[in-house]
Amino acid sequence: MSATPVRERISWLLRVNRRLARDPRLRAGKEFAAAFRAGGERPLAPSQVTRWEDGTVVPRRETIRRYEDLLGLAPHSLTALKDAVDRAAGTSPLIIAAGAVPDQRRFHELLERATTGEPMTGQRWGELSELVQACPGLVLHPPGLWERVSHRLLGELVVAEDTAWLQRQEAMSRLLDHPDAGVHAVDACISLAVDRSTPVVVEPLSLLDATAHPDANRHICRTIAAADDGRSLYGALLASVRKVRAGHFTPDELGRLGASMTGLLDDSVLSRDLRPLIFEVGRSLAGGPAPGGPDHTRPPRPVARRAAIVAAAEVLPGHGPDPVLTGLVDDALFSANPDDRMHAAMFVAATPYAPAVATALLQDVVADFRRRSEAGLAPTLRTLTILGATEHRTLIRQILTAPGSSEAARHAAAWATPHCAGAFDEDTWRRILQTQFEAWQRARSGLGEQILHGVTYGMGTDGHRTLLAEVRADDRLPTSSRTTAAWLLTTPAVIRPGS
Repeated sequence: MSATPVRERISWLLRVNRRLARDPRLRAGKEFAAAFRAGGERPLAPSQVTRWEDGTVVPRRETIRRYEDLLGLAPHSLTALKDAVDRAAGTSPLIIAAGAVPDQRRFHELLERATTGEPMTGQRWGELSELVQACPGLVLHPPGLWERVSHRLLGELVVAEDTAWLQRQEAMSRLLDHPDAGVHAVDACISLAVDRSTPVVVEPLSLLDATAHPDANRHICRTIAAADDGRSLYGALLASVRKVRAGHFTPDELGRLGASMTGLLDDSVLSRDLRPLIFEVGRSLAGGPAPGGPDHTRPPRPVARRAAIVAAAEVLPGHGPDPVLTGLVDDALFSANPDDRMHAAMFVAATPYAPAVATALLQDVVADFRRRSEAGLAPTLRTLTILGATEHRTLIRQILTAPGSSEAARHAAAWATPHCAGAFDEDTWRRILQTQFEAWQRARSGLGEQILHGVTYGMGTDGHRTLLAEVRADDRLPTSSRTTAAWLLTTPAVIRPGS
């Protein structure tokens, strides 16, 4: 993602949230500017609000936090998103200015919390990692402290959702980039990725895009060359897109990656889901333009344009189409890079547009499904889950419990359930599990096993630990489902936004 779209999208995020503020007084730039500096400070000129919101001036992090406070948004809901897209674009700044003297007392307080098991919110992880980032010469003794911090943070990250997940992802990325903490953070990611007792593979591998450490580079190259596990390959390819562009690899490693890409493209049985990422890595190796942001050479697909138009007309009647919203919906559905898809959907989710966009997308995909067209099913269900929608659970339940759904549709529905808003009750999950188990028994396939894997993950994030215990004990089920159930039973409960 290039710097310009990031700047435009951050400005858009502020503008839309203010214009649709719950307090109607704040929708006027003049009133918002007056409220921005309360308590006798020199008033803010309304023109400054305009410059932040039209992209003329890049808003500082403190400015975005003030927007969150004034508009009654969840703390750090916008700032965490800005941190994530800045890092993805390679423009992530030092949050604590170089040369500033970090608060040592606060650092030791947070370090003690992180290493003794006391509660650590996403905000605290962010603060601790910012203090670490501001001290590149920081060395901890004993070094095992870094290991404890890294493993705990990563353990929380993989069960966190939405803003809570973003905050921990950015905190882990800062540790990975630190001269002393980095080696321990890299080791934590690799250890989790290769642990066959856990289903978590993609996240720890993709996080390695934040570091040029030789251990990370070697592991990514080995994983891609082996190509023996689809999820590991997916995570390593995702990390490689940014690592190649950031210049992390040596010339020899680049040569091996190029040879691996050629071999992967010649692999006729390779999952179709992997091919877009293989092409993305190939583009990076060839020095092509960075992925991400609106593609001005191609008009948005009709489904994205239609959803954006309907949502804009409903939420801001009389204002006409919103081109930024249209581009974000299109990227959320169709970008070749999974990180860009996720960030685009999160941008929409962070605005009052989200419910209207979700409704419009669901109406389209339901109509298509009734016509027996499944072309847009997987991207739409995935996007609706990131948008925080609950309405598509009805369609998911129908696909996973009714006979006659294709394997591809069942796979899309199963993998839309983990971390999906709302929840199915235990009886519904039992029907889903039994239906998909019987389908797998009739025609055993790799995709059928992945469906059961996704079903197990979804019932876990819905909090059904009794069912997880039954899955763990049922030796008729695939190993991947039983391993996932066992792992979910040992992890803490899902960490929701604000925690």
